[in-house]
Amino acid sequence: MAAPRLHGNIIADRVVQLIRDNLAGVMGLKTVAVGALEFLPTLDNLADQVPAAFVKPITTTLERITTAQTYQIVYSFRVVLVRPFGADEKIIWNKTESVEKIVELLIDNVDLGGLSLQNAQVKSTTAKTIEYEPYEEQPLIRANLTTAAVLFVVETVTRK
Repeated sequence: MAAPRLHGNIIADRVVQLIRDNLAGVMGLKTVAVGALEFLPTLDNLADQVPAAFVKPITTTLERITTAQTYQIVYSFRVVLVRPFGADEKIIWNKTESVEKIVELLIDNVDLGGLSLQNAQVKSTTAKTIEYEPYEEQPLIRANLTTAAVLFVVETVTRK
């Protein structure tokens, strides 16, 4: 079988590893995983897992750039931070500070911590946007949880 050209799971795992290794202790993260809030069955399960960061693959685009089967592959991930808040807390300030720590980590690791891919290489990584009131937050407000999300893009080049 030919060497793999697609590496979405490997890249998502590396983003999780970077967050876990560098921020779990600093931010008190109980959960750092590839996943999404919509896959958790109830808010009751979520309360025991927060603060948390979930890395969710959202799109992969492929573009053939040579006739020799060379492709540019762009992976987009949604990194969602979920954190509890208290009544007297500076909710917006703390949420902003927390999500910015994740973005700074991604900016500081443009090579994804030296990630090596079989038959491919990371060309660039970019934290594109930060959402301070993402759609994931709406059902969580009742549970005293707040969220922020980052769109993170990884460009690779792969060959046959």
